[in-house]
Amino acid sequence: MKSNPLLSLAPWIVFTLAAGNGVPAQWSAALAALVALAAAVPSICAGRPKLLDAMGVVTFAVLSVLAFAGGHGVQAFVTDHGRTVATGALAVLILVTLPFMPFTEQYAREQAPRIVWDSPQFKRTNRLFSAVWGGVFALMTLAHFVASQAPGNTALGVVCNWIVPILAVQRMFAFMKRYRARQSLRSA
Repeated sequence: MKSNPLLSLAPWIVFTLAAGNGVPAQWSAALAALVALAAAVPSICAGRPKLLDAMGVVTFAVLSVLAFAGGHGVQAFVTDHGRTVATGALAVLILVTLPFMPFTEQYAREQAPRIVWDSPQFKRTNRLFSAVWGGVFALMTLAHFVASQAPGNTALGVVCNWIVPILAVQRMFAFMKRYRARQSLRSA
């Protein structure tokens, strides 16, 4: 069974949806941790655990434990800044692991023949995709931070917590599609 990076990103989506709809911070984080654990099961069972899955489990388990154990002040922090922290942790992980194992490579290896795994093109493509994804998540972190500075501003919250992330992800998928199409033309 092939892993799906979108499934691995589901905990961040669940956390954003839950936190954005008034679910208390500790429960939003606990739900996201459970989703992260569920998302990790297929790759763990296949003997190919994914870094992104592990990051989801750790990030949301820590946020959940902090929010449950930390009292009102910590719950308020997780409510106001949880998206920023979770997305920022994801951006940092992706960018820090870029020289060693671009996160997209773990998924690409499941679709590409083993013979291409060490090819310069395979490595270059996965480093590029992972770097740009890291940039997307860094942009989302900044947008969430801006929204967290004015929690009562609904319009700013919609733009920064929803429109910017959705457009950034949409643009990333379009970029990946164009890049792959160009590479296919060059190969032909």
